Amino acid sequence: MLDNLTVGTRVPLVVKYDTEDELNVYDFGDISFTARWQPFAYVPGKASATFFGTLNSKTGVSPYEIDIKEQLSTGSGYYSVGGGLSMSKVLDPVVVFGSLSATYNLTEDGLEQVRGARLLEKVEPGFGLSGSAGFAYSLSYDISLSISAQVSYSDQTVLTFSNGDQAVAQDQMTGFLSMSLGTRVSDMTIVNTSLGIGLTEDAPDFSLGISLPINFSGLKE
Repeated sequence: MLDNLTVGTRVPLVVKYDTEDELNVYDFGDISFTARWQPFAYVPGKASATFFGTLNSKTGVSPYEIDIKEQLSTGSGYYSVGGGLSMSKVLDPVVVFGSLSATYNLTEDGLEQVRGARLLEKVEPGFGLSGSAGFAYSLSYDISLSISAQVSYSDQTVLTFSNGDQAVAQDQMTGFLSMSLGTRVSDMTIVNTSLGIGLTEDAPDFSLGISLPINFSGLKE
């Protein structure tokens, strides 16, 4: 939008398959909106700071509004807002970077989900904290490699039932190591392929990903 302000959105398409219960789902996930603001112009040799904010919707299939024995979810089931600060510094041909962020998850009530012999009415997901650091190395004009580590903390989630009972999902600490390869396929497009490896018990074992930018003509001079 401006030289120092960027806005964006993320529209995920989610495919899940449960091999144990032979369940599957194909649907949209939680659509999110982001804004990034760089208050000071970049100065060569100095660290650059960027503030960011995120709003996550609950457009995906909620895990608290389905038949848990017959269906799978594609979203979190609640709204969340977050923000933080990221910093980077160019040490040609290496860029080092780090980030700190916090997320507040909004309480979701008015639910009517059957769980065993009880009726779920309210979910209080708590908050989350996250930090990451890493570096990116330019192997050539067309190829770059980045490695980063991320640590995140998720507060406990409290489920409240119609009979007054409460169930608590314990807080979690997750660590993740990510490696990404950026390949320039044209003057304006870089395709990123990534591999992530879980470092803690609560983290996924691994993840694979691919991403590329999509440009819409007419939205910018």
